[in-house]
Amino acid sequence: MKDTLPPAPNEKPMAEKSLAAEYGAYVALTYLFSWTLLVFGVKHAWNQDSLNVSGAGPAFAALILSRRRTFTQPRYARWPWFISFLSLSWLVLCLHSSWRNSSGSLPIHLNALLLIPAVAPAWILSSAFSADAGVRTLGRRLLLPPSWWPVYAFFFFPVLWGIPSAIAYASGAGLVWPDMGGVTHVSIAIGAISFCSNLLFAGIQEEPGWRGFLLDRLQLKFSPLSASLLVWLPWALWHGPVDYYRPVRFSLVQEILLRVVTMIPIAIILTWFYNRSGRSIQTVVIFHACMNAFPYIFAYYPPAWFVIFMFTIYAVVADRMWSRGRGRSQSTAN
Repeated sequence: MKDTLPPAPNEKPMAEKSLAAEYGAYVALTYLFSWTLLVFGVKHAWNQDSLNVSGAGPAFAALILSRRRTFTQPRYARWPWFISFLSLSWLVLCLHSSWRNSSGSLPIHLNALLLIPAVAPAWILSSAFSADAGVRTLGRRLLLPPSWWPVYAFFFFPVLWGIPSAIAYASGAGLVWPDMGGVTHVSIAIGAISFCSNLLFAGIQEEPGWRGFLLDRLQLKFSPLSASLLVWLPWALWHGPVDYYRPVRFSLVQEILLRVVTMIPIAIILTWFYNRSGRSIQTVVIFHACMNAFPYIFAYYPPAWFVIFMFTIYAVVADRMWSRGRGRSQSTAN
């Protein structure tokens, strides 16, 4: 696939000191924004939908650090797009909030207060039309012309986890079933809104930062495999307050299984998709949304997760992800 994306932020090897400083600044900004809002929201009894705004730390930090203060188009050009994305995000959040606990019906309750968390994904998406050249360059990789890579990312979990789960079910194994009341028009609608909610309030709020900014810069100096691990560590730790404040806290074993055993291969696969798709943030956003939504939409067989580990090994070996420079060469070759 021909690379139609803007050039990398810096084609020359970045000095170790400047890369370390940028890495530290990005992580600090991300944690400061997300953790402050999350703790403040929990202490003031915000509902789950309002707390979504705290998840925008990774993308907001990336947008701040991407600014070049070079303005190449009118500053007002962004606002019509922002209002459009705000309306869409607000509607999705209202539907998700209304349908979360619905059974046999599809109620719609419009809540003006949900405009506040809807601002975050709307502002991130509208960055593709920012007057600042650096912010616009980052945002453009969210809104790309159609290609096959987002499609591959969309079907990754239904195929790689879904097919072995179906085989296990046919062999008499028990599956974990989502609580959606069976396959009906209601459950299908709820599943679609669940995906859209994860797309807007998880993928779009995280991936422009973790992959689009941090991974992009780390691969200028490190191999894709090393860069993946350097993204995984702050990404996993960033979830700490969320895990602490969740209604039922994880045990230490659950925490290790989710944030270490699961997230390391996922971080590597996300790097593989990012590089193979030509540094497409859109692709990793869709992958992230599908990853989050899959267990709540489809029945699955937990041991079938081994297929994800197998794919991780394939990705590392096939792309020689231990070699420095492979990330950039893959990005420009596709």
